Amino acid sequence: LDVRPKANMHVYAPGAEGYRVITLTLTETPGVTAKPVSYPPAGIYFFEPLDEHVPVYSDPFRLTQEIAVGASKEIQAALQKQKTLTISGQLDYQACDDKLCYRPASIPVSWSFTVAPLERK
Repeated sequence: LDVRPKANMHVYAPGAEGYRVITLTLTETPGVTAKPVSYPPAGIYFFEPLDEHVPVYSDPFRLTQEIAVGASKEIQAALQKQKTLTISGQLDYQACDDKLCYRPASIPVSWSFTVAPLERK
């Protein structure tokens, strides 16, 4: 998932205590296993009014999460019928600038993939 904060804005990275950290949460999908989200290295933002240093993303960045589709006969049969697999979830975050933090937000996300039968050798 590519994220592009607006100019002079940032979102909080993992490790920012007391703030809503950007989080990608996938909805459980039968037959699909998701690994943990991978976060890129964060920058450190100095918030002068509170004299605190917090990890943030202010430049464009990418969150990645590997998924695996099961290979059982039942899952493969279900995939042959629908031909498309949709993974959905939500992105939670709080955006701030150098003066104020905006209300935390949650936005739905989804990706659709065309699936093909598993080739067994």
